[in-house]
Amino acid sequence: MKTVVGLFNDVGEAKGTIGDFARIGLSPEQIGLLSSSQTAAGMSPFELPGFGRVSANGPMMNLLRDPDGLVSALVKMGIAKGDVGRCVDTIKRGGTLEAVMIEDAREADALAIMRRHTAPEPRPLDPEARGVDRVRDYVIPIVAEEIEVGKREIDAGGVRVSTHVSSVPVEKTVSVREEHVRVERRIVDRPVIERDEAFRDQAVEVKATAEEPVVAKRARIIEEIRIHKDTTEHVETVHDKVRHTDVKVTDIPAADLRIRRRD
Repeated sequence: MKTVVGLFNDVGEAKGTIGDFARIGLSPEQIGLLSSSQTAAGMSPFELPGFGRVSANGPMMNLLRDPDGLVSALVKMGIAKGDVGRCVDTIKRGGTLEAVMIEDAREADALAIMRRHTAPEPRPLDPEARGVDRVRDYVIPIVAEEIEVGKREIDAGGVRVSTHVSSVPVEKTVSVREEHVRVERRIVDRPVIERDEAFRDQAVEVKATAEEPVVAKRARIIEEIRIHKDTTEHVETVHDKVRHTDVKVTDIPAADLRIRRRD
């Protein structure tokens, strides 16, 4: 009999091999499962010396009966010391270790079944995420920025028109009349008549008049200043940069950890 060991992302992935193993004549009692973060039907939690709390089924518990702990048990399964560290690390990160006890003639079949059901390298888990079912489908968002150009009003300057009142001297000519009173004394020789009203005291006043310029002012609108706005349109080209996610897919060769135990 030989022990073939494989690493899987989770318990579900490892248990996917059970049906294929049954078709080549293996019973569930020949398949051991070990996980530190998950459990499934037929698996029970227990404390593994030197490691901590894990879950395992009956066949795996029989393989782990080693007082020196997990590392010693893995070495006794036939795993090379150089691969033991990877096994321990995968189990700590939430992966599942599967060990199959099989006849020598079925060893190649067991290895092929494990390869068919093994996904790429198990994804590391946050230490605080243990006990939570691990997601096997990962979505990486591809992000691309789009540019949207809008418009807003800004101050583009303008015109300020102010007025003030000033005085300027003006001249205008006008003709005016002026009366002057002159007294002339003439020597005459004629008889007095009744109209002369001789020998009566009397006073005669003759007034002179004159014109003088009178200034009157009235306001008149002689000019207008009109302020208005004209609207024109033109096309502007906006230059900017947008970001987007580039995706590069690289195949990572699977590290095949299928260890044959030598009797």
